[in-house]
Amino acid sequence: MNFPSRGKGASVDEATMRSLGEEREPGERPPAPGSLRLVQQYLNTYNHEFPPQADRLGTAGKASRWLASHGLIAPSARISESDRKRLVRAREALLAVVRANERSPMSDEDLRALNETGRACLSIRFGPDGTPRLGPASRDADGAMGSVLAACYASWLSGTMPRLKACVQCSWIFYDGSKNRSGAWCSMRLCGNRMKNRAYRRRRTAEPD
Repeated sequence: MNFPSRGKGASVDEATMRSLGEEREPGERPPAPGSLRLVQQYLNTYNHEFPPQADRLGTAGKASRWLASHGLIAPSARISESDRKRLVRAREALLAVVRANERSPMSDEDLRALNETGRACLSIRFGPDGTPRLGPASRDADGAMGSVLAACYASWLSGTMPRLKACVQCSWIFYDGSKNRSGAWCSMRLCGNRMKNRAYRRRRTAEPD
């Protein structure tokens, strides 16, 4: 799959904005499995190579619709602008978690944002069989973030979270299903070739005449 009209400020057709990250992934990669899929979709609500209007959390209305479409809030619920900003901040901090999988240290600010979000949004409940379950503390915007963080935690327990990576070219979040976890690009045909071509041009420029 290609990204039509990709680049900052470029126009992206509505069909692409609706489907990318929801129904399809770059390079036709398989989506992340289980609860990790929600984390992947949350992180991919925006990509810096697309124009601002492609951000699914770009306005309070857009964020409300996206959360409702994923069962994170009631269909009739609406979130405030301050809620939206916290959703975006949590997204940025979770992206730092993914980069930490690749040995990029998290900043104190990102750690603080996630820990404060977790304290406000998560609760632990015990089922009839005595099994504890981590989940959202409410059904509002805080609860939506709690659902994402709970999915992140469940994915750590299952061992799948470290396979979530950010493309080294475009930062799209993809699931690395390779045996040795060596994936670096969301799409070899697109971002892989872009990086290889750029490296080739640099080498040619550096070569003496």
